[in-house]
Amino acid sequence: MRKITIAIISTVCLLTSCSVENGKDIFDVPYSGYTLFEADFEDVDMRGERTDFLWDLETGIGVFGSEKGVNEKFTLKKAYDDKAVGEFYGPLVSGNKIMAYYPYSDGLSLYDGTLPYSLSPYQTFNPEVSLLEHFLGYAGYAYAFSENDNRLRFGYASGLLTIEVAFVEPVTITSLELTGTDTCLSGNGKVNSDMTISIGNSGSKTLKVDFGDGVLSLSENKAATYPVVLHAGKYEDIKLILKTVEMDDIVCELDPFTIERISADDYKVTELVVKVGALGGFEVVGGLEFE
Repeated sequence: MRKITIAIISTVCLLTSCSVENGKDIFDVPYSGYTLFEADFEDVDMRGERTDFLWDLETGIGVFGSEKGVNEKFTLKKAYDDKAVGEFYGPLVSGNKIMAYYPYSDGLSLYDGTLPYSLSPYQTFNPEVSLLEHFLGYAGYAYAFSENDNRLRFGYASGLLTIEVAFVEPVTITSLELTGTDTCLSGNGKVNSDMTISIGNSGSKTLKVDFGDGVLSLSENKAATYPVVLHAGKYEDIKLILKTVEMDDIVCELDPFTIERISADDYKVTELVVKVGALGGFEVVGGLEFE
């Protein structure tokens, strides 16, 4: 599998030990009838956290050639650049486009001629988990496309929305829910070569974040932040529903907003701030913006 290290920026990254000797072949590969790919990941900085993706011997990536569309497993042959870059080999693939994903899954098939995408309509909020860890828990596969060479750079097709809620008095939140009138928020679809997402007709117009037994929200001066993983794209006519123990459902109509996919460098989280009065009235402060 791929080892993921999340480190605070400006600190020393702790690399998990790996039996791959940097820059050395693990084994010889018969080049006739095989394809080699060089692969790495987009490293992401998010509010002081950074992902460092390292390859190891158990790593497997899936590769489709557009000519046959067969799910082929590629295995690590060599790792270098402190194991951040890997060289993978597998069966001969061909076509005018190469489509790859991580981690490899036996039985995965193309969706309408390209890689499949799936986002669960249910997420769980854990106050002990960072925003980046929450994202990685629900982002699903990482994807890479190539039309010109044997270089694969993997990245995610999802992004992150944070909802900051401030109550006059602390209340216990049990869940938040996003619902769309015409927009599918979750479900199964496909990843296009430009990393945009198309959700199929069977997609769900609802996405719920469950808070378990409930999370005590902070007061107005110390608002709490709740993350939601969404596929990248534009969102219109979206409704936010907050469920609490102390009051009736709080319903907000949201302004249109855009979710950018999480990618290299400093990722800008799309942020929404909502103030809630004692009787359940609400005020959207500043709308949706990139911080």
